Amino acid sequence: MKNLEYRFPVEALYTGSSLGNLSAFARLSATTELLGLWNASDNQYYAGQWTVQILADGMPLKPVETRFGSVDQCTLFGFASIEAEQLFCLPLLSDRGADPASERIALFLLTLRNNERTSAQVSISHRLVFPGVRTDRFTKQPPEDQCTKHVQVQEHGDYCTVITVGRPHEARVFGSAIPWGSFSADSTSLDAEYRVELHGGESRELCFALAFSPDGIEEALKGFRKVSGGVDIRQRASEAMDDVLARSYVFTPDPLINRALQWAKVNMIRVRHNYWTGESFTNDPPQDIVVIRDLGWFVLGSDYLLPEFSRRMLEGALRYAVHDGGKLTEYFHAGETVPLRHDYNLNINDDTPLFVWGLIHHAMVSGDRGFLSRHWSAIEGACNWILVQIRDGLVRCMAVGTNVWGICGWRNIIDDYTLSGAVTEINAECYLALRLAADAASVLGHTEGQQRLAAAADRLLGEINSRLRSDKTGMYLLNHDNEGIAHHDVTGDQIFPVIAGVADDAMCQRILGRLAEPDFWTEFGVRTVAPQESNFDPDACYQLLGGVWPNLTAWIAYCLRASKPEKVAEAMVNIYRIAEVSRPVDWGYVVPGQFPERLHGTEFKSRGMTLSPWTPPTYLWLGIEGLLGVRCSWETVEFNPAIPSGWGWIAVKDLQVNGTAVTAFLYEGIVYASHALKSTRQVIVGIPLHTGATDSRLFTAGLHVDHEILLFAAADEPLEAVATIEYNGNRHEHRIVLGGGEAVLIRIPDET
Repeated sequence: MKNLEYRFPVEALYTGSSLGNLSAFARLSATTELLGLWNASDNQYYAGQWTVQILADGMPLKPVETRFGSVDQCTLFGFASIEAEQLFCLPLLSDRGADPASERIALFLLTLRNNERTSAQVSISHRLVFPGVRTDRFTKQPPEDQCTKHVQVQEHGDYCTVITVGRPHEARVFGSAIPWGSFSADSTSLDAEYRVELHGGESRELCFALAFSPDGIEEALKGFRKVSGGVDIRQRASEAMDDVLARSYVFTPDPLINRALQWAKVNMIRVRHNYWTGESFTNDPPQDIVVIRDLGWFVLGSDYLLPEFSRRMLEGALRYAVHDGGKLTEYFHAGETVPLRHDYNLNINDDTPLFVWGLIHHAMVSGDRGFLSRHWSAIEGACNWILVQIRDGLVRCMAVGTNVWGICGWRNIIDDYTLSGAVTEINAECYLALRLAADAASVLGHTEGQQRLAAAADRLLGEINSRLRSDKTGMYLLNHDNEGIAHHDVTGDQIFPVIAGVADDAMCQRILGRLAEPDFWTEFGVRTVAPQESNFDPDACYQLLGGVWPNLTAWIAYCLRASKPEKVAEAMVNIYRIAEVSRPVDWGYVVPGQFPERLHGTEFKSRGMTLSPWTPPTYLWLGIEGLLGVRCSWETVEFNPAIPSGWGWIAVKDLQVNGTAVTAFLYEGIVYASHALKSTRQVIVGIPLHTGATDSRLFTAGLHVDHEILLFAAADEPLEAVATIEYNGNRHEHRIVLGGGEAVLIRIPDET
């Protein structure tokens, strides 16, 4: 498995990474300075800035290059013969039951090198600011109450304690294994200078830690004392991330898609948090708001990577997000002891049907009918709420406001705009929820419920296709509003009847053909609204009237998997290409390896979050269910790859389905798999074998089939390596030479 990293000269960068673990979230500058440290369990900032200045013999070292890794960020500094690597990381633990104090630690690891024979005096100055600090490097700013805190700082030899005034439980400990040479502090900051002599030819590693806790100084000290070796913490974080990256490892002939799928996993790990109410993620980190719409979409991807996280998110939402009557709320604050439900006074929007989809998807992918049975009442309750909102045959939102108080679809933050009444998007999603729930009822043996929900789904399907079609565009209406006016706007929302299974084949072809035309389909993704529309604006209202949202591109690409598989791969390239531009500084809020939230519709500059919390899981879902063609039903797992012409193979290792790990690859038209899969192609099933390679860039998989040992090897770039496969105590080695995008299947007779 390839090492994930990007390297850029600092002048090519505008801002830095967003790193996170279950407890914390940190944002960095392009030169690896801390620009905010936040704790999930109490939704508080514990530091606003942490800057480091390094001087050699009185001369400051200059930043040269920044490396972006999966669990850290590091900037190389230099002056004359002295070099320094300044690395920041947060711990990442593979053990969910570990002490939270082990993750509430921010680390700077400095490696100093003297390339001359003579000694140099090196000064390392730290400045920490403890209220939240506003910065133009990110769109998200700390709330005002986080920027007005004051602290009390006390020295204790080689460390100091920092307590928030009026909040004694809000504690921090700062220090290092070496003593500072000078120290000063006031009510908002501290300054500490460390001095070391660096002998000629010497290399030295130093660790500086800020441990923090919402449970008082003793807990913060517990975390600080765990920093026996910062390098060890960073190594354990890397190992924990590698464990996640090995799950559902999709490999294709396209190197950009392969990198993007792995970075999607990294991004997902960074936004997982353990709030007061339990594990979830927010739609705009760092904060404690959990939006049910986004949670539903997140689950579709995390089910294949973090199924236990999917389950805890869903069960948390079941505790806090369900209104009387079964409706799912828009959002709740996961940091509140008793969270209030916020629904913008909408009687229906997309949260309810998307949550039903998420619940049932999780049950199907995990193969856990017990989970489905335990939560059937919530599924049925949500569907009953949908049925109550049907008026004159269609699901209707009765809102009369504007913006979030008057828009019931996903594009719900448009100023002075109302989208309510019989909205095609909502009706399509509600049909999908009813159809999935009917199938789930059948699996559980609820015959009466199955018949009732199936009949309701059929009725709604008929009404949508008879009353929400546009006689002007030949596609669907945007909506039929509460004043009786039909709106014929052609937007990216046309995808919902396709993704939900509402549109027939001819309508699917018409819609997908339109959304794939150049005015919608761009090299960076699909526009929300085409330039021909009267309200088109590439930059207004969070780019929802003509900008590019990567998640919309993924939804459209998913629907193209059967008719135009080459567009699936093209879309996956388009979504991620902005994360690999040569000069991120020219593209707005762009960080290498991170999926941005949204782009300007003509300039394609990033205009939102540098790390979209929901695009990475949606991208992984597109790779697995779109590109690989994986579909889990109650009885089978389907594997029907939608690969472009020119691709001779595709593979996945340790795909997380049905509580097990499946390895499968398509080669020369045949599917080889470690488990029985349903496919339109011939499937050969074998026993998985351990494989390896002398070059991590080489993908390998092995099976024992009948009297043969099969060794599959593939590369997305030219390479030469030795691949190994083990069977029955024997180890076979084979020299592999492949060009980029090539693969080989080696057949070894089983002579045992």
